[in-house]
Amino acid sequence: MEYSKLFTSIEQLNEDTTPKWGRMNSSMMLKHCSAFIDVYLNKTKLNPLIFVVGFAFGIFHRLYLKYIVRYNVKNYIKNLPTLKVFNTYRFENLDFKFEKNKLINDLKEVESTNNKYLLNNFHGIVPNKVFKKVVYFHTSYHLYQFDVYKP
Repeated sequence: MEYSKLFTSIEQLNEDTTPKWGRMNSSMMLKHCSAFIDVYLNKTKLNPLIFVVGFAFGIFHRLYLKYIVRYNVKNYIKNLPTLKVFNTYRFENLDFKFEKNKLINDLKEVESTNNKYLLNNFHGIVPNKVFKKVVYFHTSYHLYQFDVYKP
């Protein structure tokens, strides 16, 4: 996993970049990716019911990414619905530069995280290596959606 590849892809993105699929604009996508990281790093607290559902879903999702998708962005299903906590359609007039810088800083924080395991209220206990791989995959998938990430 080369986080530098994500940073380069983010730098290629601009406010008017059109996605290959989906309804998010580039600012919404950047905010969506940061929201995912914020949940993983426990910066966003979720409803306890989501923790129970998320824990079960998290195990299934990680196995799905590893054995079915094989961490290949081309193999992941397009246009899946997202949880409200990650949904950015309700935000209007997002500051593209702010969202871009926030995602870059969030990814740097992920890259530098050294805890052996992370406990979050969405996927439960996750080994550091898996945490970094899932975040990398999620971000690269959305950058691929905007045609700035080349697998």
